[in-house]
Amino acid sequence: MKSGSLLICFGLALAGTAAAQAPVVSTGGIVNAASYAYAGLPSGGIAQGSLFAVYGSNLGPTPFVQPTAFPIPTTLGGVSVKVTSGSTTAQALMFLASSGQVTALLPSTVPVGTAQLTVTTAAGTSAPQSFQVVANSFGIFALNSGGSGAAVITNPQFSPFTLTNAANPDETAVLWGTGLGPVSGNEANGALPGDQANVPVEVFFGNTKATVTYGGRSGNVGVDQINFTVPNILGCRVPVVVKINNVVSNQTALPIAAKGSRTCTDPGAPSKADLQKYSQNGLSVGTVALSRTKVSISVPFLGTLDTFADTGSATFTKFSPQQLNASVSPFGTVTIGTCTVNYVKGSSTSTQDPTLPTYLDAGTALSVNGPGGVKSLPKSTAGGFISYGGLLSSLDGQTGYLNSGTFTVTGPGGPQVGGFTSSLSLGSSLNWTNSSITDVTRSAGQVVTWTGGDANGTVLIVGSATTSDTVGASFSCYANASAGTFTIPSQVLLALPVSAVISGVSTGSLAVGQYSTPTPFSASGLDYGFLVYTNLNLKTLNYK
Repeated sequence: MKSGSLLICFGLALAGTAAAQAPVVSTGGIVNAASYAYAGLPSGGIAQGSLFAVYGSNLGPTPFVQPTAFPIPTTLGGVSVKVTSGSTTAQALMFLASSGQVTALLPSTVPVGTAQLTVTTAAGTSAPQSFQVVANSFGIFALNSGGSGAAVITNPQFSPFTLTNAANPDETAVLWGTGLGPVSGNEANGALPGDQANVPVEVFFGNTKATVTYGGRSGNVGVDQINFTVPNILGCRVPVVVKINNVVSNQTALPIAAKGSRTCTDPGAPSKADLQKYSQNGLSVGTVALSRTKVSISVPFLGTLDTFADTGSATFTKFSPQQLNASVSPFGTVTIGTCTVNYVKGSSTSTQDPTLPTYLDAGTALSVNGPGGVKSLPKSTAGGFISYGGLLSSLDGQTGYLNSGTFTVTGPGGPQVGGFTSSLSLGSSLNWTNSSITDVTRSAGQVVTWTGGDANGTVLIVGSATTSDTVGASFSCYANASAGTFTIPSQVLLALPVSAVISGVSTGSLAVGQYSTPTPFSASGLDYGFLVYTNLNLKTLNYK
């Protein structure tokens, strides 16, 4: 492959208008070009010799420009990027220049530490923005070009793995990313491939560490490849992260099918035959969720404040075949014994999935009928997206709705989704037996124990932490309820920052509860629909 071809194939979002004013670099707008990890996260530094993206306004021309030959220039379309770290000043190698984004390579010679970056165009030079230069901080390229969902992982012939061309256990695969570490030489004149054996690269699929056979620069400038042996874990979205020392990459996923098949499958998900059909024609899916969350917050001088909320929500979406292969979790299924990780910024807990399906109209409101009467989940079109949702418990957080019994969700039907009915029964709650945890050491992992609940069901463990700037990460782990215990691995916890304490209250939280097996339902206009229930007990604590 030609140098930079991965960036072209798997994309970086382009935006903006003509650069008529001085360039402006957004605060926190300097990120790894594969992971997009926010500044302030443990993985938010820019590694020596890695590709990075700069976001802002008036940064370059419209349409965008890219280099067409070696050497890779330090000025592209009249745009240059200068980086100063300590006493060293260097010009970044330019891969892309546009109004809203610049993509460049940080020279391996830029020292580790706090650095300043400026963008210069014909209209002037931006105000400097600071960022951290580090030795290693790996980002995995994703098929959705957003650092989440399916990873850019290929076979040795560079063919990406997909839902119907899944990897098999024990075969060799190649993971693509950037940020493995610096190299010796000038990459402006071409790639400098070679195994970086001095870098302690680890690749985890859930709790299983894969065998790495090569980790170093590829034949593409700034692009690293990690060759590994696919472990024996099956599923359509098996989580994968790269860990170097105590710095963990963005989490992506790999579809892995049993030997003898190239179509992945998950319990409760569409069959292999249906998945093959959806991969050709696209998929319309309905997701309905009923949730209870009990919250205990430790507040100085007031002690522990307890409250809870019962909620209902639903979305109905249509994915194209391309979106289906790239999206984070189109079927709502999970791989038991693994964890997923999302980045958090401000009030958003998004999975950073830029794969935007078409949202479908299922009527004016859904209804929930249970022992406590009938409740409504009205339609919302906020942000241009159609969704359904509402509070089912009392406003004061003291009177619940999702108590034991049978609950039926009914959709009246709308312009794009027909009417449907789906029911599930709620039984006894799970008992979190070591809920006295007050501090979690991220590098050591954390054991969680429980009793009760549905012995044949799934336990859901959720945690999050943010900095004082409300940048952070959250995780969700899934375990067999019959096990009674689960250890949250260090490679999951290390994705979280040390939790901040604001007005005496920690931004860290941990929740343990139940996740029901998805109950399928059918409706015209949908290929697949499911109803799920979660019941969580959440408390604040400290991540260290």
